[in-house]
This record gives sequence, C-alpha cells and structure tokens, in this order.
Amino acid sequence: MLSRMFPIVAASLLAIAPTLPAQEGSPATPVTLSDADKIYGLSLLWQEANYNFAYFDRVPELQWDSLYRATLPRILATTTTYDYYRELQRFIQTLGDGHTGVYLPEDVQREASERESYPWLLTQEVDGRVLVRNVGAALAAQVPLHSEIVTIDGRPAAVVAMERHGPWVEASTTHYRRMVALGRALEGPATDSVTITIATPAGDRRTMTLGRDRRTREDTWTPDPNVRPAPFEFRWLDDGIAYVAINTMGDTMPARHFEDSLPALRKARGLILDLRRNGGGSSSVGYRIASWLTNDSLTTSAWRTREHRAAMKAWGSYGIEQHLAYGQMNAWYDGGSHGTVEPADGERVIVPTAILMDHATASAAEDLLVAVDQVPHMTLVGRRSTGSTGQPLMLDLPGGGKARIVTKRDTYPDGRDFVGVGVIPDIEVAQTVEDVRRGTDAQLARAVAVVRGGRR
Repeated sequence: MLSRMFPIVAASLLAIAPTLPAQEGSPATPVTLSDADKIYGLSLLWQEANYNFAYFDRVPELQWDSLYRATLPRILATTTTYDYYRELQRFIQTLGDGHTGVYLPEDVQREASERESYPWLLTQEVDGRVLVRNVGAALAAQVPLHSEIVTIDGRPAAVVAMERHGPWVEASTTHYRRMVALGRALEGPATDSVTITIATPAGDRRTMTLGRDRRTREDTWTPDPNVRPAPFEFRWLDDGIAYVAINTMGDTMPARHFEDSLPALRKARGLILDLRRNGGGSSSVGYRIASWLTNDSLTTSAWRTREHRAAMKAWGSYGIEQHLAYGQMNAWYDGGSHGTVEPADGERVIVPTAILMDHATASAAEDLLVAVDQVPHMTLVGRRSTGSTGQPLMLDLPGGGKARIVTKRDTYPDGRDFVGVGVIPDIEVAQTVEDVRRGTDAQLARAVAVVRGGRR
C-alpha cells in the first residue's frame, strides 16, 4: 500500500479499519472523549494537512480553513465515538486522496462492522456494471453466478453504490472509487433488507427482496471467496511464453521467488508480468524484479514535498518577492528522482514482455510501471492503475484511532502526473460482462498476442 517506509504498518491499518459505508444508525458506544479531545483530534488533522498535504491543487474549490471552522460544531455535537470518527472521516475525505484517511479505533470498528452487513451475495465492478461474483448456496438458483444487479431499491445499481459508498472510499481517482464502491454495492445496515433487480446470464430478469443476513444466517459460498492469490505465481503458456503474477510487494518473497525462477525464465520466448491484483508494498521489491528485465538503467519517479521555513514565511508575509512562496505556504523541496534501477548482475531476461495492469494496481506497483515507461520491449496492457502512491505521515488520534496524510508528490521523471490520473496502459483492454460469463480473460489474451507479435 505504501511505497517505501511503512508498508507493513499501512497494510495492517487498512486491514483492521476499512472505510465504512454511510448508514443511518450508528454504533451505541458512548463517547468517552472530552470536548477538548474532540477539538484536538480535528485540529491535528487540519494542522498536519495544512502544512504537509501534497495535493491541495487537486481540490482548488476546497476552503480548508473554512471547512475546519464549519466542522467544529459538528464534532462537538457527536454523542458516540463512532459518530465522532465519522465526522473526522467526512472532513479528511474532502482531500480526495488514496493515501490520506482516518481509521476507527479497533473496538469501534468491530462494533460498527457488526451493525453493517449484506446478503449472501458478493459483487464486483465489471466495465462499470455491478456483477455477482459469488453467491451463497441457498440463493444460487435464484441468483445465478455472474448475474448483473441492475437496480437496488428501484434505482440504477451503480448509481446507488456510488452515492452510498463512493464518498467514503479513499481514492485519488474516480475509476478506483467506482471499483471499490460497486464491490460494496449491497452493504448497509444489517437490520434493513434490500430489493434488487437482476439480469441473469440466461437473459431472465428477476426482482427480489433480500435480508442483509450474511452474519446471522449459515450458508456456504459457491466458490470460496477466502482463497487469496499467492504472492507469486509462475506457469507456462503456449509458445514458450512465461506467465508471472506478482500479487503483492508487501515483503521481499515475490522478488526472491522471481530470482529462484530465473533459470526457467531465461528459456522463455516471451514474458507476461501480471500486476492486476498488486496493491503495493515496498517499491524496492518491484525495482529488484525490474533489474532482471532490462539492460539499461531505469529512472524512477521524481518526487517533491512541501517546505516550511518560519523566517522566510514571515518575510513572504511582508511581500518580499523571493520569499512569497513561503508566505503563501506553497514552497517545495525538490527531491529529484528516487534513483535508478541498474541492471542486475547475471544473465537477464530480455524478451518481449507485456505487463498486465488494472484499477487495483496501486502504489509501489505503480512505481514499477513508471520505472519501465518507454522500455522498448515492454508493453502495458489492461486498464489504468489506481493512481495513488506516496509517503503518508502517520498520526495517532484521541480515542485510539489512526490517520495518515500523504506528504510526498510523485510524478514520472519528466514531470507527468500519474497520481490522480492512473498510469495509462499502452493498450487499453477492459474485461466485459460477457468475458466474465464466458470465463475468458480478454486482457491476458491481448497480452499474449502482443508478446507473440514481439511489438506494441
């Protein structure tokens, strides 16, 4: 998730404190924070973002000081710890960044999770539509796998999902926000039912009302949704093409497995490197793998961070021209690039290579995509990436919660943005609903064709 210094901390934070969808009834934990604590927590967020957030220019309409003042009475009026943290989340989400957010204390998160649920249906975003990716056995005949959820409570399903869940997703890009929100489409208060209209793969249209009983009714998923992809996968495709999936950069294991596989990979006529499920970790893992795939030095992303010098800010406030940027809190320290990735010592794998990417390709995985930009024998295939990387500042909040604020602005070496945009593939390929229903992988098929052709 993070690109450099805190990969393990961030991953555990997101695991125990995911952003929750909006709901009417909140958990009943009485607030144990004093008014002073409440104000301090909000003020800490306001202050640290004010001085350190790297992307205020992406939200030019945001009046940060005015929002702080408007939020003060809202947080003072909260009567539960959950409601207090929801106001903090509402505040910080206005920054619209995938590496910036507020996380509930563990006990509050646990109680909140018990009050939120969904039917025995899991959904996914496919080409902007809400598709059933898993179904409980008791519902399988009524809701066939890969049915499309057309409406939720009488309105277009994707619209409802974005309205209910989109505002609470940590995201720097709309496409990533949509992917996550549509994956949560049926979540809501456990006490409420939900009415859906589906279109089955056979073309039938059905409307039904389901309870959000995932946690109160026993059932069995049709495919097991708890099977996580291995960090590293390697198999052979036809025509001597090697397929390698790097599904995380959270530790060095994928790089070690890649290096252990080099004797076999050196026999490949082409390579497909799949990063579609890679949400990041440490950039050094991706760079280590890349070093075996190039004969040239690779320039990594450029970065800068905001700079504050008290005396210069004072001089700038008096209108002294050379210090105006400090006075306006818009001075920057240019960190240059993160260095170069040098070719590894030993026989490298220089063959036509296609790199698969999608909306879930994030952070350190995006740093790898930036580093291999313009490498002649590499082609990016799929959908644009998450569009979020950087170095967050970690904060402790009153009551045991956490927050993070991104402090580092990363770009391509030539200054092009990918944060807030996503790395754009050389060949854009989206999986369609029809692809999913047929069990075909259109992105992989196109990548194979590219590798076979040996050119973009």
